Amino acid sequence: MGKNKPILVQNVFEVRYDQGYRYLDRCGDAMIILENALPQISEQKMWMPDEMKPTGARMKCPELDLVLVFDTYRLCLDQNPAEVDCPFNVISKYAFDTIVSKFDISQITRFGNRKRYILAVDSVEQAESLSVKKSPIQNWPKMNSEELNIKSYDITSVYENDSRTKGIRFSMSPTFKVDAPLKLDPRLTKAPHLLEKGQRAALINQIKRQKEREEHPIAGLGIDVDYWWLNPDQDKIDDFFEGSEKQIQEILESFLG
Repeated sequence: MGKNKPILVQNVFEVRYDQGYRYLDRCGDAMIILENALPQISEQKMWMPDEMKPTGARMKCPELDLVLVFDTYRLCLDQNPAEVDCPFNVISKYAFDTIVSKFDISQITRFGNRKRYILAVDSVEQAESLSVKKSPIQNWPKMNSEELNIKSYDITSVYENDSRTKGIRFSMSPTFKVDAPLKLDPRLTKAPHLLEKGQRAALINQIKRQKEREEHPIAGLGIDVDYWWLNPDQDKIDDFFEGSEKQIQEILESFLG
């Protein structure tokens, strides 16, 4: 169950800014620019306005499972599920540049990139077991009980620079859907040639289960990584994306290794 590669299930880019009050006057202009331009940088996929209210505007690209929202204090691009490859950073940057230009934004308070992954398994029990296996600590705090044993870990680590203007938050915990089985039938985990009968059916079931696990995971070890900069220069967005990709991949590889 530990051989699977992490599957990206959600990718989020968020910008927070001050004094975005021109949203109330220029939201329509921004929506027209984005509706016309975003298909050109997202492989000709259609974008459509979803809603436009004083409290916020929303656009979506159904083919890429992308939702873009913005208002007087933030912009957020969210791909969930993140099953389809797309130029996520390019789309994020174009939306950011458009909002900064149209709303005359002069002060950015936060860049953030959050990625959620899953190491897929087949049952709740396997997800909990994997969290124990991948935990850097064991049996903490110590329980003076012969009846109770550790079953799962939910761990978060936060790293920041000395000025606390850059940081990354890493967490891992078991995750599963409501319909995930508590346990897996032991016969499904045995090599087909070790079964007394039904080897072909067992092999077909194992291949089918592996494909479903990769495409539609129902249980696994959830990995949540959030990388941020505080009060950045708005012209440093390319540096932010470069740092985000590098730091997230490094911490992910360190954890998996």
